[in-house]
Amino acid sequence: MKPTLKSATRAIAAGAFVILAAACVTPPPAQAQITYQTERAAHPNMARAIDEMNAAYRDMEAAPAEFGGRKAQALQALRTAIIAARRALYYRMNLDDNALWRAP
Repeated sequence: MKPTLKSATRAIAAGAFVILAAACVTPPPAQAQITYQTERAAHPNMARAIDEMNAAYRDMEAAPAEFGGRKAQALQALRTAIIAARRALYYRMNLDDNALWRAP
């Protein structure tokens, strides 16, 4: 039997349909899970800076309160800096400021 142009066209169309159908059914490749740990591991310098700011915040909180209100200002500024750094580190996680403050 001699192949004709019509049968070849049908075979190509059928093959294309099978390929397209398989592409529609096949799930997309799994995305890597984004967690605090994966982001910290990917950016160790940023994570270390945040840890050091957290330590400074705790040290300032433990200091006596005789600074004419400047301690409270400094704590607020440091809190803002910590949240900004966490916002940068965890930007792919879309967290609000309260969640960022609780983040590691």
